[in-house]
Amino acid sequence: MARRLLILVVALSVGCTGASGSTGPSQPAMVTARASPQASSASVTPSAATPAFSPIDAAWVDAIDEAISGRDVSVVVGSGRRIVYRHDGSTPRVLASNEKLLTSMAALDLLGEGYRFLTSVATDAPVRGGVVDGDLWLIGGGDPTLTTADLAGLANDLADAGVRRITGRVVGDTGAFDRGWWAPGWLRGISRNYVARPTALRLTGSSGLEAQAAGAFRAALMNAGIEVMGSSATGVARDGLEALATDRSAPLGTLLVHQNHESDNMYAELTTKLLGDTTTIAGSTASGARVIHAWVARHGVDASVRDGSGLSDQDRTSAEGLVTLLLAAQRRPWFPVFLRSLPAGGDGTLAGRLTDVPVHAKTGTLFVRPTSTLSGYVTTRNGHLVAFSVLTHDLPEATAEGIEDAVVRALAGATIP
Repeated sequence: MARRLLILVVALSVGCTGASGSTGPSQPAMVTARASPQASSASVTPSAATPAFSPIDAAWVDAIDEAISGRDVSVVVGSGRRIVYRHDGSTPRVLASNEKLLTSMAALDLLGEGYRFLTSVATDAPVRGGVVDGDLWLIGGGDPTLTTADLAGLANDLADAGVRRITGRVVGDTGAFDRGWWAPGWLRGISRNYVARPTALRLTGSSGLEAQAAGAFRAALMNAGIEVMGSSATGVARDGLEALATDRSAPLGTLLVHQNHESDNMYAELTTKLLGDTTTIAGSTASGARVIHAWVARHGVDASVRDGSGLSDQDRTSAEGLVTLLLAAQRRPWFPVFLRSLPAGGDGTLAGRLTDVPVHAKTGTLFVRPTSTLSGYVTTRNGHLVAFSVLTHDLPEATAEGIEDAVVRALAGATIP
């Protein structure tokens, strides 16, 4: 899955001296413990005007009105640069996991679909004759897919480069992101069931975070034939360490397929902290939420953003705001990647729903504050891709999903220019 890039190739089999004519080791790359991701060229997003309201009088409109039937629901449909249907479209509503749409679009625009999370092995100790004379650092970059197999690959890279002994410890960095678990609107006794602590260095599915990753990497080094004289530990890595090897995650566009198909909160929160790391020393949920909010605001949309996953019941915008963003996304070069990341009917969180409908959409559900949402795209009968958002509040789940599905089916059977 991950492609490993050896950053530093050292002449380890023999110690280098200052003798005339010796080539010596290549210059090491430098790793910054809190390095910020570089925004892609697509990050310069012009402010977009709110799409004009140009209503259509058609049978599908009557079908949506009938599905709503006076309930507390917001529904908006957009086509091209127009809003062609709206019902209570401007009311800010709880988004639940529709918040992941904002996170996904901002990340694709600011980082690029090819961005990869990096996990680096680095040191500030001399490396001579196959010996790292000091501590070896394992520095995470928020990879939500990091496994023990990836750590074994890093260990093998070092062994292949000639490393035979570490005289110090193996230290897992705790400083790349903040170590916080909380956002306004998260319920301490409940939300922990839906997302663990999103730290920059963690093994997939583990709860031991940096300490467990450091211990697993120490074991991987020894399995690769590298002697480690010190124990495993955790600490805050300083900037300017020399990178020895780097593990790269799958591209962001690929990771978003899992995030949005399975509504994975950990993926979304790690991406949020990564976005926050573009503006602060250590990425945090709050700083990432500010970056997402700023991106949304540049499109003329007002939103309350508290996290990246939608666990907060303070994540709010209107159905018209969501459709404005979805329409703008259709004009971005990364749109095909974004569209593929959304579950089709019968797939992911849409399993058992809309299996015969040409829809790609993100679901959202909160149980504490009863909320059900569905937003995305439908291909109409005349082959036109339209954006839609259905945001419900305080309705039984079956009722809310029935309305959402009825809206999607009405659009799929429509002819919309």
